[in-house]
Amino acid sequence: MGKWVKNILGLVILVFLLWYLVGHWQQLRVLLRLGPGQLVILYSLCFLSTLVAARVVQCLVSALKTKTEFWDMVWLQNAAVLLNYMPMKFGTLFRANYLKSHYGLAYSHFASFFLYITFLMTATSTALGLVTLAAVYGLAEYESKILAGVFAGAIIGSLIFLLVPLPEPKGKGRLSTALRAFLAGRRQMAKDKKTIFAAAALLVVNFLITACRLAIIYHSMGKDIHPAGYLILGALGFVILFISLTPGSLGIRELVLGAGAVVLGVPLEVGVLAAVVDRAISMSYIFVVGGGCTLSLWHKSPADFKEQQENPTDQ
Repeated sequence: MGKWVKNILGLVILVFLLWYLVGHWQQLRVLLRLGPGQLVILYSLCFLSTLVAARVVQCLVSALKTKTEFWDMVWLQNAAVLLNYMPMKFGTLFRANYLKSHYGLAYSHFASFFLYITFLMTATSTALGLVTLAAVYGLAEYESKILAGVFAGAIIGSLIFLLVPLPEPKGKGRLSTALRAFLAGRRQMAKDKKTIFAAAALLVVNFLITACRLAIIYHSMGKDIHPAGYLILGALGFVILFISLTPGSLGIRELVLGAGAVVLGVPLEVGVLAAVVDRAISMSYIFVVGGGCTLSLWHKSPADFKEQQENPTDQ
């Protein structure tokens, strides 16, 4: 999908959601009552989430025999999330180039790391979401069956990538060389069971932080649901961020969380409003803190922001 198509799709979905909320504003305007204390907690949770995400990156990269500095990874995490709102997932490309130039992590190994963390996060959060859905809400309703199917499909697809051996190409071309390096990186990470377990545990913590943010927002709207419901919404929101059909999953995440809320007995307009508020909190945080981190990294090393033409199979 072309970069401009993604941007336009995200904009269209976001405009539709805002139009939908405006149409229900008389019913919604009395709901949201976020106080200063709640805002402080929400922004603190955003900061905590960044710290945990940076530590996850540090853990998995260490399995590839690359040692990084924690606070440098915190700065990089904030900058990468902000830059991912640009076309072509520039934040991901920037992170790859930064780890290559400052820590010597090969691009092929970055690809291994990036896909591994994506599928590990997906498997972990959706497994918790599926167990919670089945144990608390049950699977009798049609909507619950659909959501359970989505979770199960995500789990199966993730486990196939994480656990099923893939044939190693024998060719000598650039693509074959890159794929062999990628598979070598995957094997190297998979061997470090202790690090993988630690990373999975940290991902669970970040998943719970997302659920806590949503719980605070719903509580401010006077729409408290069963605590398990926030875990299910947290699983959905956590996974959708990595699909990125639009920059930063803008619009997609709000639509999916609104639909997920319906499964939990919450009106669609309330679920969408809660997701939009959560987006506003996270975006205002990342544009301020992420903007500062990006400027700091640019001042430290302007060359990292220039397009690189290095061989992606370079070791």
